[in-house]
Amino acid sequence: MEKKLFLLDAFSLIYRAYYALISAPRITSSKINTSAVFGFCNTLEDLIRKQQPTHIAVCFDPKGGHTFRNDLYPEYKANRDAQPEGITQGIPYIKKILEAMNIPAIEIENYEADDVIGTLAKRAEKEGYTTYMMTMDKDYGQLVSDNIFMYRPPLKGDGFEIRGPKEVCERYGIEKTEQVIDILALEGDASDNIPGVPKVGEKTAAKYIAQWGSVENILANLESFKGKAKENLESFAERLLLNKELVTINTNVPIDVNIDDMVRSEPDYEKLREIYNELEFKSFIAKLPKSSAVSQPSKQSKPAETVPTAPKEDMGLFSLDYSTNSESSTESSTVEFYQKKEVKTDYKLIADLEQIRALIAEAKTKDCVGIACYTIGEAAMTAQWKSIAVATEEGRATFFPINAETLELVKELFTDDHAILVSHDIKRDIVVARQYGIELTAKYFDTAIAHYLLESESRHDLPEVANKYLGGYKTDDFEIEVRKRKYYQEMPSDIAMHHYCEAADVQLRLKEVLLKEIEQQQMCSLLYDIEFPLASVLATMEQNGVRIDEIELYRLSQNLKFRLGELEGQAYDVAGYQFNASSPAQVGEILFGQLKLDPKAKKTKSGSYSTTEQILEKYANAHPLVNMILGIRKLKKLISTYVDALPSLVLKKTGKIHTTFNQTVTSTGRISSTNPNLQNIPIRTEDGREIRKAFIADKGCTLLAADYSQIELRLIADISKDEAMIEAFHSGEDIHAATAAKIYGVPLDQVTPDMRRNAKTANFGIIYGISAFGLSQRLGIPRTESKEIIDNYMKTYPAIAKYMEQTINDARDKGYVVTVHGRKRQLPDINSRNATVRSYAERNAINAPIQGSAADIIKIAMVRIDADMRKANLKSTMILQVHDELVFNVVEGELEQLTEIVTRDMEGAYNGRVPLIVSAGTGQNWLEAH
Repeated sequence: MEKKLFLLDAFSLIYRAYYALISAPRITSSKINTSAVFGFCNTLEDLIRKQQPTHIAVCFDPKGGHTFRNDLYPEYKANRDAQPEGITQGIPYIKKILEAMNIPAIEIENYEADDVIGTLAKRAEKEGYTTYMMTMDKDYGQLVSDNIFMYRPPLKGDGFEIRGPKEVCERYGIEKTEQVIDILALEGDASDNIPGVPKVGEKTAAKYIAQWGSVENILANLESFKGKAKENLESFAERLLLNKELVTINTNVPIDVNIDDMVRSEPDYEKLREIYNELEFKSFIAKLPKSSAVSQPSKQSKPAETVPTAPKEDMGLFSLDYSTNSESSTESSTVEFYQKKEVKTDYKLIADLEQIRALIAEAKTKDCVGIACYTIGEAAMTAQWKSIAVATEEGRATFFPINAETLELVKELFTDDHAILVSHDIKRDIVVARQYGIELTAKYFDTAIAHYLLESESRHDLPEVANKYLGGYKTDDFEIEVRKRKYYQEMPSDIAMHHYCEAADVQLRLKEVLLKEIEQQQMCSLLYDIEFPLASVLATMEQNGVRIDEIELYRLSQNLKFRLGELEGQAYDVAGYQFNASSPAQVGEILFGQLKLDPKAKKTKSGSYSTTEQILEKYANAHPLVNMILGIRKLKKLISTYVDALPSLVLKKTGKIHTTFNQTVTSTGRISSTNPNLQNIPIRTEDGREIRKAFIADKGCTLLAADYSQIELRLIADISKDEAMIEAFHSGEDIHAATAAKIYGVPLDQVTPDMRRNAKTANFGIIYGISAFGLSQRLGIPRTESKEIIDNYMKTYPAIAKYMEQTINDARDKGYVVTVHGRKRQLPDINSRNATVRSYAERNAINAPIQGSAADIIKIAMVRIDADMRKANLKSTMILQVHDELVFNVVEGELEQLTEIVTRDMEGAYNGRVPLIVSAGTGQNWLEAH
């Protein structure tokens, strides 16, 4: 059997994991940032499962970071930002997890992980091992041999990459892997604060070493170089030798660990379970073997307290097989789980109509009842409603099937004017119930929405929320089975019963806990006046759906595909051969490898050039092929994402598309949508606008589209109280032209289109905390010019500059920012010592109150419009919400009245120093109406 040793570079993987989740960090209920730990554990688990190493160890840099390299060169790594707090918090947990997994965590004073891994790899090679060094660091290439390989983890969904001598040598065009050291010495390493030879990057360094073999040989033949290259090498000669010493991985570290000690062994599962529980890693807990106490239930437990068994003939109309056997069941009984958790429960399945009637009668006398609907099918409009669980008090829930007779009883509960229904997805419940002829008119409380207001960036799955707020409450193993089935697939009856009863119970328990927190955070109005009513409005919009013109989409598809073929042909002619325009590797090699559009362009850690849309747009004027590639990619995306996909989403029974509006997804408070994602339909390009032409009114109806004009700019003017911008809006001036006139110091009538474009970008960019570098990239202008624009902008609108500064300072003190309606955005990284992490939080601090306030305002408008349409008994329907725009299907004869309602309610949703302005248009399709 092959002896297969994996050596992991801890910090390389930890930093990668942390930054992968930087925009949506994982935070526990006790405010521990677990992003680094979670990502690292994912990588480790994936590695062990796929590669089955016989031996494994994880190597760390020493505490404090000081190594022998700092003695050689005190400035070594002196430029690095402080370690992010999330990583500092996570390292002790990672080491505890490794200990529980019986994986050695090796850390040697005065030596980096590179040196430890290098020493162990060379030692293992002599002992007959095949060694894989798992890291993102290219420096390890110098260690690669016939028995030592680099193992690079997956990047952006790609598979792992193994680099042996052949791959390393081909990458640089060198003969021996040890020559990587010389290349690194020449080019330097900015991340380690090792300066390289001026004007020498990776390509030039590789070329020099391919020709001369080593740094020493280059220095011995300086007369062969000419001009600036010779001058730079001569002036850097002494430094080069120091560089080489710094970048050479030491393979003689004194390590008192034997390779045999790294053999994989059985983990301590109970210790792992304890750590994962503290970190709230439910997915990892689910993968652990059951403990002996759980996997082998006591023979003394009383099965009488489990689900009652009844004769098959008594089932009557109830088609659900509710019988269970405590010995043969794949899961332990609920009683057993709750005895373990010390939570008293009484969960039952009822198979008798009179008992169900008594249950509903009892439920109607309660202040609150928890409900959990068991449905099959992901889309609410087509889901089969199988059963429902009703929790009448904490620890007590009942489960019964849905059929013609029980529906009448459920209807009583759903239309009761007293009992508040507590659900974790009330919008879905409303849509499903309507498909079965029930209109939910009872009051309701949605625990997912409540949690979303408290922690918008966290996960809102019921297990996570319950674990955070119910004082150590742990969901049972039935949750594992439900997760596997994605909640929407059919499951065994005993599992369905236990899970949904537990869900109803948990929701009922959560209601008061979450409400108390909402009250403390002063967000009751946001919850009861905006978010809860909105759930019903969104349910109605989902049910209304929107009609599409499939013939128009087919015509557009044929047109786009013809143009795509032509454009691809032109691109192939220019390139000289066929290539995949969607492949970053192939496009990068053509543009930067062959055409050399930018000699300074460097390959990413994946070994290819970055060719994102943002990067390619920088080179749009450098070569005709760039615009062709951009055009190909855009056409492909339009065709696959919308033009060919939309017809497949049409529901046969309605002839419409029924998107799902998401109320608890975005961290800003905005509504999003899925299947299809309407928010991403492009509007700035002609082809994108053509897609809107396919969204049409019902027969005999008209579409009305109403949207806010520059709402975010109006809000920042209002919130900042900036007199100059407020005055510009009140005067009715073109705000972008007015801004351009002020920052460029010219009369309004002398503002050029370019000036206005720059000012417009600055206006919206400022809201998103844009930097001079970002503005220069966006506008394609020098950074000095973009800095001047921003400086002049701040002078023009001093109150906005003050608002930005004050908002960041307040966020540092409080840890969050607030919208005008009280919505909070938590910013746990606002005081991070790491500049990258901190600046991301600072941008969110500036933007979140503006974008979140705009989101609140359109939600208020939607709730008011829906109420006013009902009051007026209008037959017209609200069908779409996209960013700051609402779309309506207007029945003949109602256009004037509805336009007045929509305009009034949208403009009246917020009264500030700057009036809100709504533009409304009509047409037979969305493009015409917009």
